[in-house]
Parts: sequence; C-alpha cells; structure tokens
Amino acid sequence: MANHFQRNEIRAVAALILLLVIGGIMAPVTVQPVAILGLLPFAGILAVAAVGQHLVIQQRGLDISVAGIFSLSAVIVTALQSGAASLPEALGLLVLALLVGGAIGAVNGLSVTRLGIPPLVVTIAMNSVLFGLVIQLSGGTPQTVAAPIGRFSLGRVLGVPNPFLVALILVLIVAFVLARTTLGRRFKVSGLNPVTGRALGFRTELFQVGAYVAAGLLFAAAGVLFAGLSNVPSLMSGNEYMLTTVAAYIVGGNALSGERSSVLATGIGAFFLTYLGQLVVSLGFDTSVQYLIQAVIVLLGVALPSLLQRRKTA
Repeated sequence: MANHFQRNEIRAVAALILLLVIGGIMAPVTVQPVAILGLLPFAGILAVAAVGQHLVIQQRGLDISVAGIFSLSAVIVTALQSGAASLPEALGLLVLALLVGGAIGAVNGLSVTRLGIPPLVVTIAMNSVLFGLVIQLSGGTPQTVAAPIGRFSLGRVLGVPNPFLVALILVLIVAFVLARTTLGRRFKVSGLNPVTGRALGFRTELFQVGAYVAAGLLFAAAGVLFAGLSNVPSLMSGNEYMLTTVAAYIVGGNALSGERSSVLATGIGAFFLTYLGQLVVSLGFDTSVQYLIQAVIVLLGVALPSLLQRRKTA
C-alpha cells in the first residue's frame, strides 16, 4: 500500500511540474515568486478543506455540505459586524465556528450510519439548510471579519503565508496518522472493507462518523481562514469549494473508491488546481473555464474506474 501512496504522490508532483512548465511558457508572470506567494494562501485554504473531503471519501462517502459549512463558519467569524473584535472575542468566534462545523459533521455522519441515508442525499440536504442559515444569520449582507482573524490569515512566517503553513502542518499530521499509527490503519481498513473491519473488532461506524466530524471541523477552519483573507467574505463563498475539494482529491491520483489514496497527493492536487485557476485568468479566459475543467476532472474520476473495470472483464 505504501507503494501505491508513492505512485500517487509522484504522479501528482509530475502533473504539477508539467502544469508549471506549461504555465511558464504560456504566461511567464504566473511562475514568478511574487505570483506563487500570492496563490499560496488560497492553495492552503483549499488543501485544508480537501483533506476533510479526503477523509470522508476514504469512508466511502462524499460531503457536499462543505460549501454550507465553509460559508456558515465565515459568517460566524463576522458576527460582530464591525470587525473591531478583541483577541478573546475573535478566539471565541473561532471556537464557535469549529464546534458548529464539527456538530454538523456529526449530524451528517449519524444520518449516514444510523438512519442509512446515502451520503450524497444527507449532505445535499444539509447544504441547503446551512445556506438558509447563512442568509438568516447575516441578514443577506456580508460583514467584516473579526480583526485578529484577518491579521492571522494575512500574516506570514519567514515569508510564507499562514494559511499555507496551517495546511502544510495539517497535511503532514494527517498523512502520518493514517500511514503510521494503529488508529490510521484501522480507519483505512474500516473504509475499504467494513465487513473485514467488523470481523477484526473495529467500530467501523465510529470511524465513519469520525470522518464526517473531522471534515466538518476542517471545512469550518477553511472558511475561517478564507474570511480572514478576504476581510468581507461573500455569503456564498463556500460554493467554490463544493466541487473543487473533490477535484483536488482526484487530481492527486486518488480513487473515489477510497483505495490508493494519499493525503499528501490531495494537498498537491489543491496547489495544482489553485495554480490552474490563476493560469486560466492570466491567459484571459473567464473563470467559468476553470469550473468546466474541474467538472471534467470529477467526471473522469468517476467514469474511468468503471471503464477500466469493464475492459478487464471484457
């Protein structure tokens, strides 16, 4: 299995290098240090959310409520409206946003495991509820983020943007836990083969619920980072991440079945898509082209395994 992870990561890095070379030829400005540093915060935010989606997919699920949780968390950290929040107030809003995200994830997970509702149905319904809450709580008007959160999202350590550092640390920790710990190995076995997991005494349903809870926390964290970066976040800002988190997972060479998956490759996929978006805009295309490319990536990720399986059995 480690070999599969290595192949995923090598393919993801190779794809990223190829894209950077193409970008350097077609739009040299996009590979300049200033341009790369400028996209790192956005790549980091996408990576944080994509790791959450990664965990859910490893448990044979898919979480569409990423958009609603992301947007709701951004609204929560703008709750004081003026943006003139003290550090304790900002921390309180941050904790509240994370708790709400985790609680929503728990509801999603329990609905899937206890009620037997398909993940797609549960999370689509939850997403609709959450966007209703976003409009209700905000009054339909975007507000200014709490100032300390804005300072953190815009801050840098040794020249590297904080959101990217958060994502890097998170990806490395999750990758280590999944690959090197007993908990991580049980998590993967429970997702790939629940029957085997139960036979070994693993609490497979607990791992499923845990994946949705972790995803909710990560979606909320991504929303908070984005709110700080944008200062006055759009109420529908999470919509951009609904498909993109799945695309980042697929670009990393990961199978939607949960097999041969690598968190590191998903993180690389997030950077790939962020740079791709910058390249598309630099070449003068509308952002709709970027969304079209993402849609094609997801469709290929869904269709190719089935086509390959048919060829093997033919």
